[in-house]
Amino acid sequence: MLVLRRIVISRRGGVVECGLRHAPGQPWRHGLAEYRRAQLSWHRSMSLRLRPHAALDRGQFAVLDTRPAAAGEGTRLGPGMVVVRCRALVRHRGRAADWRVLELALSQDAVMGLLSWLEASPVYPIRRASLGRFPSDRRRASIAGRQLAR
Repeated sequence: MLVLRRIVISRRGGVVECGLRHAPGQPWRHGLAEYRRAQLSWHRSMSLRLRPHAALDRGQFAVLDTRPAAAGEGTRLGPGMVVVRCRALVRHRGRAADWRVLELALSQDAVMGLLSWLEASPVYPIRRASLGRFPSDRRRASIAGRQLAR
């Protein structure tokens, strides 16, 4: 059942292995991070739940620093992992969203992907406009011609 769940989550694309820790003294939880348009969704590895256990809003996400995993953490997380300390607006399993400083454990390649995903975020939210709101090309040309004549 767990294998099937992982296949379903991974099929959507943009999924990497990711450890999550809510505070420096707490234990690491293994899971999958899924990049979505407006948030980073985190799924716990040992769960049957298809919905994410935590969601970090992209527009409210800031990387504070990165460091290699310490020797004690490396045995738990695996070799070559990088710990990313970040501040984010976190939605956690149906609770109200709150600001947290948390840590993500990712491979070096996944850290580069995370930073690229954050950097590609639009500064302002882009709203899709319906075609009915904008004047047609012919009307736009006549409006521009009138403005030039003034």
